[in-house]
Amino acid sequence: MIFLYVGSFLFVLGLLFKLIPAKRHYRMYGYRSVLAEKSDAHFRYAQKVGSWNFLIFGGMMALIGWGLKTTEQTNFFLIEMLVLVFPILPIFILTEKKLEKFDKKFGQESEANEHLND
Repeated sequence: MIFLYVGSFLFVLGLLFKLIPAKRHYRMYGYRSVLAEKSDAHFRYAQKVGSWNFLIFGGMMALIGWGLKTTEQTNFFLIEMLVLVFPILPIFILTEKKLEKFDKKFGQESEANEHLND
């Protein structure tokens, strides 16, 4: 049951991030990390990528939880709690990897713009 509840929560969170993205760096809303707060462009990109990852992995977790519930395999609370981290970690790992690629590309573009302005 924990997969169903946590997956549904993450899916709804991703849906909120997608429909009402954070426009500025808020403490309580939006995807936040050191790299995401490097610039406004980084922050907007993190919101875009993070919302999709929350939707995808939250939806997968909810489907797994729904499958476990319909097959009446709900007596494995401790096992679900132990493996709960595995579908949640990719949300942050994939978002940060995409942010790193964006940062490299963004950094190269800003360096090129600085040389053009000189």
